[in-house]
Parts: sequence; C-alpha cells; structure tokens
Amino acid sequence: MDLLALSNNMSNMLIEKLIIIPGLLLFFSFRGFFQAWVARKLGDETPANMGFLTMNPMAHIDPIGFICMLLVGIGFGKPIQFSSRNYKNVKRDGAIQILSAPAAGLILGFILYFLYALMYFIGAKTNMLDNQTYYIFLLILMVAFDISITLTVFLFLPLPGFDCYRLVANFLPYKHYRKLYNVEKYSLFIFLGFILILQLPGIGDTIYHYLIGAPSYYISNILSAPWRWMMNLML
Repeated sequence: MDLLALSNNMSNMLIEKLIIIPGLLLFFSFRGFFQAWVARKLGDETPANMGFLTMNPMAHIDPIGFICMLLVGIGFGKPIQFSSRNYKNVKRDGAIQILSAPAAGLILGFILYFLYALMYFIGAKTNMLDNQTYYIFLLILMVAFDISITLTVFLFLPLPGFDCYRLVANFLPYKHYRKLYNVEKYSLFIFLGFILILQLPGIGDTIYHYLIGAPSYYISNILSAPWRWMMNLML
C-alpha cells in the first residue's frame, strides 16, 4: 500500500475517533445524571451518594465500555446501583427508574438536533457554513445526535444488565428473578460475545440492521422531524 495513502487513512480514522468523543462523553454523562436525578425524585439517594448526580464525564465513563465504543462503535457506561427499598411502590417506581435511562437518550437526542438545526440556520443566514471550524462543530452535533439514538436503542436490547432486561426482571416474582443471577454473573462476557457476533460478515450486519440500525433510523426521523420541518419553512 502507498505510504501516503496509508498515512491519509490513519489521519482520517483519527479524526473520526476524535469527532465521536464529545458525543460519547455527553451521552453517558447525561444518561447517568438523569438516572440519578430521577432516582432522587423517587426517594432513592443511592446514585447521588455514589457520585452520579453530576455531568462530570469521569463519574460515568467505564474504561472497557469506552474503549469498545471507540473500537467498534458500541459500548456502555458505569453501572449505576439503586435501592428499591427506598421506593414507595417498588414495581412502579422501579420501572420509572429503569425507563429514565432510554428517556435520557431520547431527550438528549431531541435537544441535540434542535441545537444542530439552530446552528445550521444561523450558519446559512450568516454564510458561516463555509467556515471549516463551524462545519466541524455542526458535524460534532450531528454525530452526537446519532450516538445518542443508536446507543439508546442498543442499551435497550434484552442483554443482561441492559435496560430492557432490567425492565423485564423488575416485574418478575423474586423467586424467578433469583434464577437470573447465574446469567447476570456473565454479563460482560455476554456483551463481548454479542459484539463479536456483530463483527461477523453477513450475519453481523443483518443482526445490527434489524436490532439497532432500523429502529435508530425511525426514532431519529421522529425526533428530528419538527426541527427539519421548521428549517424547511425558514430557509
């Protein structure tokens, strides 16, 4: 391979990785903060006492999950512990707390696309779209939006420790939930195994499309529709 081409490819890959980092930090920080905030509203101070009631990325980033995100585009943040004993209605409040995680991703995505649409409108009216720095800022916002929706969908898959799994487990009788403990012990290995399956040619692409890609696409269209409609009217 030509050394110049190789150098250019490596530079492009580095730029791509740098562009997604702000979106990753923002997503995991807001998701963790929002979960801790909802837990406090429900009467559980456990996440706040563990330091999750903050937007500081250092409180929310899991090293392994962050590295997986940079390498393969899928990852996770630090797991947050909750104490259901503090809830007035254990099943109901537990479900609200669990659903606060995907809700955080959707809220963040809605806000990010609004900011993107606003900055795009300002750029179009002031001819700032031709400015490279301004363009990169818009790109970061759009990538952060995509990350927010894609990771929200991914983390709602029924994998041990993920949102959908926790939601189902929340409504199981205790005697049945105890049996899941043997599965939860291997959560990290199941996650890594799923990541490896996604890397398989053909089957991995198909699984990703139906479980993550297509749902993310439809959700993105729904969340961005109001702002795209407004931009079409004003531009």
